[in-house]
Amino acid sequence: MMYRSYAGVAERATITGQVFGLLGFSLLFTAGGAVLAPQIGPAAFFLSLVGSLGCLIALWFLKEKTPINLGLFYLFSVCEGLLLGLVVESYLARGLGVVVANAAAVTAALVLGLGAYAWTTKRDLSGLSGFLTIALFGVLAAMLVNLLLGLFGLHVPAFSLLISLAVAVLFSLFLMVDLQRVRGASGTQGDAIVLAIAIYLDVFNLFLSLLQILGFLSSRDE
Repeated sequence: MMYRSYAGVAERATITGQVFGLLGFSLLFTAGGAVLAPQIGPAAFFLSLVGSLGCLIALWFLKEKTPINLGLFYLFSVCEGLLLGLVVESYLARGLGVVVANAAAVTAALVLGLGAYAWTTKRDLSGLSGFLTIALFGVLAAMLVNLLLGLFGLHVPAFSLLISLAVAVLFSLFLMVDLQRVRGASGTQGDAIVLAIAIYLDVFNLFLSLLQILGFLSSRDE
């Protein structure tokens, strides 16, 4: 019985190391995609969209197929990097490099703070999952409405800011839930990849939302 307990702890430690190792390497591939994006131009957006979605669909069927699953995960990171590169380039072109740096710093601080809480708290955060999923669909609906308003020339900055704030809160909560899932996780390399993608998307969307919020505030100051 004690042996099984030690074995369970070792297995959880292994998958935790895999998840954070995958996330660490994914940063390199994301940076590579971000560097490539300006060279590719507007087509990078479509490559990012199609590539990211294609990788996620493929991983649904191939998550246990090594090394294909790893290749798909890192290709997904490159595709996300393409989108990130385009977004950052647009801010730099407007002289908002400080906003990008501040957004990155705030994101890092939030990830560390929220991660520390999720990892050490005795409270079970898994009960938030259902609420957060419903809230995500609500935010997506609001984003669609905002897009339609923009197409008809009815852009409302305050509505866009409200959506960004909602996204920031939503993915901060998702981040805590997903990190706690890692803390108690056991499973295969494929499971580690799925968890790594969840956390990757939490941090990615948190950064983009903070970038929009700080960009809005900066334009107001000017």
